[in-house]
Amino acid sequence: MTLDYGSFAKASTLIHIAQGAGFMLLGVAEAYSLDNPGRKAALLGPLSLLAAAASIPLIMLALPGAWSLDQLRLALDMRGGFYLFLAFASLLGAAGLSRITQFAAQRHEGAWQALFLFFLAAIGLLYFFMASRVNEEAWRQVMLWHAAAGVTLLLAVLLKAAHIFNGRRFLHVGWATLLLATALQLLTYKESPEAFSLRLVTFEAAPVLPPAAQPDKLPPAGNAGSAPHRSRPNSRLTK
Repeated sequence: MTLDYGSFAKASTLIHIAQGAGFMLLGVAEAYSLDNPGRKAALLGPLSLLAAAASIPLIMLALPGAWSLDQLRLALDMRGGFYLFLAFASLLGAAGLSRITQFAAQRHEGAWQALFLFFLAAIGLLYFFMASRVNEEAWRQVMLWHAAAGVTLLLAVLLKAAHIFNGRRFLHVGWATLLLATALQLLTYKESPEAFSLRLVTFEAAPVLPPAAQPDKLPPAGNAGSAPHRSRPNSRLTK
């Protein structure tokens, strides 16, 4: 079983494009519904989110997995950061279903709308975790791009929440505009080849040093080391 590490970067780029396309259609639908209210036009947005959610696991299965579940499992074991894309798929699908249920529900419509915004905010926060799942060579680029997308999406959610309570037209325009801005950031993102590539780690052994010279044994205290001195007895001549 051969694992193509270049397929991880390609899959990541396509997944970002799928998310960007989902947010692009959502923003277009929200902008269109401002002057043309109607359920059919508004349904385009959540359906695009569902399509993006469904495409993410298919892209993962096609590229890193090579249409094999066993190889996909191996790919996920080697690059656990791709589990975040499954989380994105789950949140996108949940947001789309919440929006559809909001349009279909006669009661508790506000609760489903709140869930829709909650899932979008969760997606925005999840973008900040992407940089922690790539190699150190690419984390700075990944952090900048994803932080920008996350902030833009969170601002869009805040404007939509303010529009719900206020009803001002410019808030709805800002909500749709920021959705389109988020989509453009995702559509133009290209994953760096270093993000999920193999890393070569080289270990260098420390040089072998000669053994330290042992100090000579110290002589014993006193006049050690010198020849022993014998004192001669003094002799006196006596008569």
